Amino acid sequence: MNNDFASGSKRLIAYFIDAVILSPVFSVLFFRWWGSPFNWDVDNMNLGPIHLGLKFWGINVMEAAITVLYYSYMESSKYQATFGKMVLGIKVTGTNGLPIAFPVALLRNLSKYISMFILYIGYIMIIFDDRKQGLHDKIADTLVVNQ
Repeated sequence: MNNDFASGSKRLIAYFIDAVILSPVFSVLFFRWWGSPFNWDVDNMNLGPIHLGLKFWGINVMEAAITVLYYSYMESSKYQATFGKMVLGIKVTGTNGLPIAFPVALLRNLSKYISMFILYIGYIMIIFDDRKQGLHDKIADTLVVNQ
C-alpha cells in the first residue's frame, strides 16, 4: 500500500481545477433555468419571493447533485481520481490500498456536506491527521494518496 498521503494543499488545488471544469456545466444549467441576464426584465418577472427562492434552491440542489455524482463516479472509476486529482497525480483509495466502489465514493462525497455544516472542521482535520484524512475520509474509510 502507498503510504505517501496527499497533502491538503494538493487536494485544495485539485478541488479548484475541478471547479473550473464544472463551471461551464453550472453556467449552462443557470442560463437554461433563468435565461440570459441580459434579457431579464426584473420589473415584469412577477416572481414572488417563494417562487424566486424555489428557483435558487432548485439550481443549488442540481449543482450539488452533479458535483457529488461527478466526484463519486470519477473516484470509483479505473482512474480513482477526478480530473483535478489526475493533474496533480493523486488518487482516492480505501484504507486497504484498493480502489473504492461507487457506494463508498458516494458516501465519501455526501459526507463532505457534514464538514461544511460544522464550519469546515472536517477539512481542517486533514492538516493535523497523520494519514491526511478529512472527516469524509474517516466516515468512508478512504485515503487520498500520491500516485
